[in-house]
Amino acid sequence: MASIKDLKKRIGTVKNTQQTTRAMKMVSASKLRRSQDAISNQRPYARRIGDLINQTISLLSEPVNSPLIQQQAEAAENAGGKKLLFVVVTSDRGLCGGFNANIIKGTQRWVAAHKNDYSSIELAFVGRRGFDFFKTKNFNIGPYFPELGGKVTYEKARILSANLVELFTSKQVDEVKFIFNEFKNAVTQEVVIDNYLPLQPKPLEVKQGGDTVEPIYLVKPSPKEVLLSLLDKHFSIQAFRILLDSQASEHGSRMSAMENATKNAGEMIKKLTLQFNKQRQAGITKELLEIIAGSESQKG
Repeated sequence: MASIKDLKKRIGTVKNTQQTTRAMKMVSASKLRRSQDAISNQRPYARRIGDLINQTISLLSEPVNSPLIQQQAEAAENAGGKKLLFVVVTSDRGLCGGFNANIIKGTQRWVAAHKNDYSSIELAFVGRRGFDFFKTKNFNIGPYFPELGGKVTYEKARILSANLVELFTSKQVDEVKFIFNEFKNAVTQEVVIDNYLPLQPKPLEVKQGGDTVEPIYLVKPSPKEVLLSLLDKHFSIQAFRILLDSQASEHGSRMSAMENATKNAGEMIKKLTLQFNKQRQAGITKELLEIIAGSESQKG
């Protein structure tokens, strides 16, 4: 059984830890508010630029000849023989609950389930935690972007996008996917796998009176020129959205983890304090009994 001195020391240590976790929770809550505002503002823009690309493609009189846009014929021809770059987005730091563990487990499950669908699956990394885990495992390790960790900026997203587009257009990889935590709310994040490259246009249809008709737009200077201009921005914007989602999820997960740690520390302090008081009372009782016994022996 621990001595009173040891219990007192443990109570002091847990109190110090509780102060640290409470401070980390407050810092994460402050960062979360800013990150939540950023991703809430970015998502509609990222979604709308995708819609504009689909609308512009639907106006072209002939199929667009761009390596960044997937052609249906090529998709069927190369099925099963593609080289995939799987970009794993984690954090640089820990103490954020299951944020990194969920991404790592999701990556392992997805690669195991789809390894026969590609000639090779190479892992790329944004965030040190994912890289540190997979570099010692039996996986095909690709590029690691350590300079893109920390606070998310559009410039970092643009650099990441440029690197991935270069790998794709130079035929080093045939497909690029992201796995990341999509922010739902402060306590909920969802592991999402996003098709990044090549762009997979969706057929655009508008229903009028039950009949499906093609939308009619007037585009200047021309649909092709507008499409090329949109493509220049699209991949950077989507990378920015993914990094912002991951950043908000990290702060939300860390805030929740630190809140739980603070509560657990409080419960531990109560238990240790109760144990400390019991032992102190037992010591006082023992001393009183010894005094009484000594007094009685003197009377005898």
